[in-house]
Amino acid sequence: MMYLIGKTDQIEDIIPAFKKYLNYMSRYYDIRNIKAWQEKAVKNLGQDVITEDCQVYVLKKNDDIAGFAVVNRHLRFNPSGRAIAEFYIQKGLEGKGYGRKLAEYVFSRFEGCWEVAVTAHNNPAQIFWKKVISSYTSGDYSEKSNTSINDHGFLFNRKTA
Repeated sequence: MMYLIGKTDQIEDIIPAFKKYLNYMSRYYDIRNIKAWQEKAVKNLGQDVITEDCQVYVLKKNDDIAGFAVVNRHLRFNPSGRAIAEFYIQKGLEGKGYGRKLAEYVFSRFEGCWEVAVTAHNNPAQIFWKKVISSYTSGDYSEKSNTSINDHGFLFNRKTA
């Protein structure tokens, strides 16, 4: 498995993958104009990276972007910490360990409280995050649901050894 993971400030590099991610995510929301929704999401991502405590990590396979993770502090369940805001592995690469490697790399960058919120209807993502976080934390995590925002969260605290 030849891959490279690193942080990027070049948002334009992930735009094609980000749009694929948004197309995938649109199945979980009632979106009337996907193109307008995508344009707004891309603009917001660019602004967040410039103006906020937001980082973008990319996973490259053979110099092509195979996935990405966006980390920020937009929390839904924790009072403080970091969140995986967006996470995507290219179609065809799922189930090969790339997502786990990207998630573990990102988690290892920051100590403290973490949360991953997943829309309640996205069962594949819930299964993925439960498996990855349970393994990463040796089972030391919690789950919360918020029906008013239709989210399910995985929360844990990464401490240094």
